[in-house]
Amino acid sequence: MNAPHEKLSKLFYRLRGTIIGRNVYIDKGVYIEGWRPYLVTIKDNVEIGPKVIIVAIDSSYNTTSEGHIPILYGKVVIERNAYIGAGAIILPGVTIGEYSIVAAGAVVTEDVPPHTVVAGVPAKVIKTMKEGLSQFEDSEELEKKMSRYSNTVWWND
Repeated sequence: MNAPHEKLSKLFYRLRGTIIGRNVYIDKGVYIEGWRPYLVTIKDNVEIGPKVIIVAIDSSYNTTSEGHIPILYGKVVIERNAYIGAGAIILPGVTIGEYSIVAAGAVVTEDVPPHTVVAGVPAKVIKTMKEGLSQFEDSEELEKKMSRYSNTVWWND
């Protein structure tokens, strides 16, 4: 279900230059890059939990006792069908792979491979989706069942 805040926030981010695909859900309190929002791409069918922070610029090392150091910046891409848990932080230059899950509170400092679950500070691979799902049923049978959900729309734009 799309709440009014969610539609307005997507409109706001799109107007600022963030590329947002279809059927994307952005929960309350999400912050997407303020200085260079065009560096952030969110592809189709992504769900972003509450209070997630996505930054494409890191100026934390900008001023030191020795002078100025260049600001670190890089594109952030969240591939289709990914899920970002509440309070996660995505740092510059990171790609979140298709069908990946970023656990709540994780700090993502490097790319997340497709079909994986990451958690922690910094985020590390916990398991692949196949490993996680294989404990429940025969892999071939499970893949058949899951394939019917690959084009399911859980919410609408």
